[in-house]
Amino acid sequence: MKKSMLILSALFLCATAIAQDQKVKVGLKAGLNISTLTCDESELNSSSKTGFTAGAMVEIPLTKRFSLQPELLYSQQGTKHSFSDKDVINSNYNGTIELNYLNIPVMLKYFVLNGLSLQAGPQLGILFKAKNKYEDNFLGYRNKESFDLSDYSSGIDASVNFGLGYQFKDKFYTDLRYNISYSNVFKESDVNRFINNDMKNRVFQVTIGYFF
Repeated sequence: MKKSMLILSALFLCATAIAQDQKVKVGLKAGLNISTLTCDESELNSSSKTGFTAGAMVEIPLTKRFSLQPELLYSQQGTKHSFSDKDVINSNYNGTIELNYLNIPVMLKYFVLNGLSLQAGPQLGILFKAKNKYEDNFLGYRNKESFDLSDYSSGIDASVNFGLGYQFKDKFYTDLRYNISYSNVFKESDVNRFINNDMKNRVFQVTIGYFF
């Protein structure tokens, strides 16, 4: 975590120094997350979960074609999962792992055409909420429950973003991103809470924004 914070701080300082004579733009953005959690070994069937993301962004020009865009985003992530025992009649499980983060991406933007940019950059996520809400049915008996997963979570998510962005006449802005996490969401596995210690975030994100 300390190493990631140092890298992000260094990027901010370098960008500020380079961009002193450039036009820095500040804006807001919001959009949709389509997220899931990868896992090497699991009997659960996973599917994507939709969520909301919103926050602030700053575009710092570096050269004619390159810009740096740090952001601060609230992000709803997680996954849906299910399980059905074919050997037991009327037995199934459906759950949703909810993960809410404060994400700090720092995107390097390269403008290939006027308004169109290729993007890539690191992201640090600070976990606010981790919960598993589920409903199961065993031999016709239904049960609903919710588990707080905070004690099992690592608390910090280190990842990288890749994407495309487009600027409409200096004000409106949109981007598409794919986020790949390389750190584990949970510190330990627990079969009773349907989590594994090798679960990692994967998020497809679509946002629109406005620069003031």
